[in-house]
Amino acid sequence: MKYTTYRSWEKRLRAAASSDSYALFRDHMRRLSLPEKPELMLEGTIRVVQAILAYATLDGQPLGRFLNMQGYNPCEAPDARYAFTFDLCGKAFARVMVNSKLETLDLADLYNHPWFDYEVAGYQRIWISHPDWSRLTSVELEQLKSEVTDDLRFDYLEDELDFWFDDSLDASYLFVGLQDVEERRGCLMSAVAIEEMNKLNIWFRRRIDKIAREVVNIYKK
Repeated sequence: MKYTTYRSWEKRLRAAASSDSYALFRDHMRRLSLPEKPELMLEGTIRVVQAILAYATLDGQPLGRFLNMQGYNPCEAPDARYAFTFDLCGKAFARVMVNSKLETLDLADLYNHPWFDYEVAGYQRIWISHPDWSRLTSVELEQLKSEVTDDLRFDYLEDELDFWFDDSLDASYLFVGLQDVEERRGCLMSAVAIEEMNKLNIWFRRRIDKIAREVVNIYKK
């Protein structure tokens, strides 16, 4: 499936999930022992993809290939090598598909990204798996750990952010836990932070609307 705009992607994702009674999202959440509320994964996925597109646009990155991997059924995205599942502080969950190079996805940008509707920022947990839940190889595990570490440490020092890996829970995924070193309050935002984020919300919504109006060049690499 190829999408020409962000809005067309969102519309088709909602329609596909609804027509399937959210079965794929429900199975995905059950596999990770998450609350079986697939609507939370639909809404969370839409918000995380919005954020990724906004940051990628600011960085001048092409968007077509990434967007075309975000369909409801991951089997329809042959370029997708990994599925990143994000826990947005327990408020929602997101499934993001990426290629083997993890292109377009910026974990550091997303870590402090404000989710205005939920009044939280960032994420606390990630599960990295193959779209078909096949076993991750030892080479893949080491590569993923290295990629995640390089991404997060580019923006956050060890005295700012603590994170850890666990590949012993299930051979089909790599778990990543994250925690601010100093604040130790998860990803809840203070009243001051919420006020500031609401101001930023105006800019961010406009940015998303601009992306929605732009035609994505699906052949761009």
